[in-house]
Amino acid sequence: MPASQTDVLVGRRYLDRGFLDVAMKIFIRNAPLVSPKDWMSLADCLLERQRMADVVRVCEVGGVPLPQQKMLEQGDLHLRRKDFDAAIRLYEMADADRERWTRIVDLLTAVPERGRQVLEIAERHLGAAVATPVRLVAGR
Repeated sequence: MPASQTDVLVGRRYLDRGFLDVAMKIFIRNAPLVSPKDWMSLADCLLERQRMADVVRVCEVGGVPLPQQKMLEQGDLHLRRKDFDAAIRLYEMADADRERWTRIVDLLTAVPERGRQVLEIAERHLGAAVATPVRLVAGR
């Protein structure tokens, strides 16, 4: 095997053992020889460790799509723990659906100090369809 293919094989072993930085360095150095499956495995491991910048970089260098579904699932976990900032960051990167953004807005409205943020999120991700229903009250 040529040296670079050997490097990729060694990088794969580092990945299997959880040495993500070493694997990432080897994969990037030998990018044309790394399979999409290896890039995705590395991205998944980085995602599990909340290393979002590295996930994006690995997907760009490897020419593979971001693991959007896994990112959305991670965002949901953060939201359950009330880690709004992490959930928002993941939802934005993974292009979350309207239902998730509605949930964020609902939860953030319970935190008055986040008022400006919730307005920005509603405007950016829910758009004009967020019309507050007006309730008419009969006169006495």
